[in-house]
Order: sequence, then C-alpha cells, then structure tokens
Amino acid sequence: MKIIYWNIRGIGNHDSRLALGELNSAHFPSLVFLAEPMVTLGSVPGWFWESIRITKYYANNRGSLLPNLWALWGLDTDFVVRYDSSQCLVLEYVCNDRQIYIAGIYASTNYLLRRQLWAELTGLQNFYVAPWIFVGDFNAILGAHERRGRRLPSSISCNDFHGWTNVNLLLHLDTVAVHFTWYNGRLSSDTVAQRLDRAICNEAWTDFWGATTCTAQDRIHSDHNPLLLKMDTSTHGKRTSFKFFKVWTTHEDCRRLVLETWNKNCVGTGMHRL
Repeated sequence: MKIIYWNIRGIGNHDSRLALGELNSAHFPSLVFLAEPMVTLGSVPGWFWESIRITKYYANNRGSLLPNLWALWGLDTDFVVRYDSSQCLVLEYVCNDRQIYIAGIYASTNYLLRRQLWAELTGLQNFYVAPWIFVGDFNAILGAHERRGRRLPSSISCNDFHGWTNVNLLLHLDTVAVHFTWYNGRLSSDTVAQRLDRAICNEAWTDFWGATTCTAQDRIHSDHNPLLLKMDTSTHGKRTSFKFFKVWTTHEDCRRLVLETWNKNCVGTGMHRL
C-alpha cells in the first residue's frame, strides 16, 4: 500500500494539478492527502480526478472556512472516515481482517491549538486500539536539530510535540532523501528550513507491517516536499527490533520488574546472560 501526503499550497492552478497528476502516475498511491488546497473540491474539474483514477473524496469541515485537508482515493481501496476536525482526518482501513487507522494531519501554526490536536489524537488512539500512523504537516519540530535558521525553535512547542509522542509511545519514521521538508524560499541569512512534514506511527503499526518507509519527493510548486509512504506486506511478520522507551522508567513497577529479572539465574556467556 502507498500513501501520498502533500501540502500543495493551492490546487486551483494548472501547474499544481499537473504536478499532482505526475506524482500520482509515478507511484499509483492507494490514498492521497492534500493540505492547503485553498479551493473547494467542486472547483476542480471532474475530468481531472478521472485522469488520475480518483473516484472518492472527503474534505474536512471547518464551518465557514474552506477545508484545509482533503483525502482522495480510488475504487481499488475502501476507506471509512472515522474522525474529522480542522487539523486532521482519520481513516479506517481493513487489511488482512484487521482494522488499521491512518491520520492525515495539518496542524495549526498556533501551539495552543496544536495542544487541542495532541489531545484529540491521544483520545482517538486510546479509543481505537489498533495499528496507527500519522502523516502530515505537524507545524512543529522536536528541537533545534530539525531547524536551520538564525532563531532557535520555541521550546514550548517542541516540548508539547515531544510529550505527545512520548506519552503515546510513538515512533518517528526516518524521512529518506531530505531532512528539512519545508523551506521559506529566502536566501542567505533569511533562510529558514524545518522538518515540518513527517510520518509517525505506533509500535502496533510496525508489528503489523513488515516495513514502512517515508520518502520525500522533489519539492515543486510548493514550499513543502510531498511525502510518499510505502507499506511492504511481503515482510509481514518479520521479527521486530528491540526498542526502549524512556517513559517506561516512570512506571511504578519498573524498578521491581528490573530487579526481579536481573536476579534470575541465567547460564551462558556474558552477553547471553545480559
């Protein structure tokens, strides 16, 4: 399965639609998320959707404001929209008789509104206990290593973002090809680049799929790189790697469990015993 996410910065013009069509033809995604289309769905000609094999659409509801996040897919897949807000769209998909959840994200530039998003996503993940992946423009970074520019990022925003992923035991997937997925288009000392667009999943997602890759495509007609997610089912059931989450150390039974395990009698080489 393949998913494309792109903060397209307007799909009303011919060049943007042409770029989207070429991206779709190159990868044949099962699902496409578009952020900041800046027009209504009805303003895009029907023949265009037919030309890229899109037959179903859904736009988030922002009341009197234009939708800022679209989900698009074709006849070969069957997604069900489970949640809709001004900052995300959550779709359910059944694969191998199991429900999985895919969230397209377009987070607010206001960190207070992003806090609402983190709370929404935490609640959804607790309600739908299943494999989850979140892909999109989070308008937040984890720290200074994800920004290039004169000013340091907001520590409040970074801590909020880091806290949401830590509390929910989420994994940030590496983005292949580029590190910074957004660029302000200015030169010299005014240049700012950040890793705003990414994919984040829970451990159930990595256990369900054999492998998931996130690749940044060439930036064109937008200040954001499109993202291409690939889920490889051929390695489904592959042995998962060891992971340690710092949040485990705060659990009331952590010390007891470590002591009990450490004191068990184990025979073998030093590394085997460890």
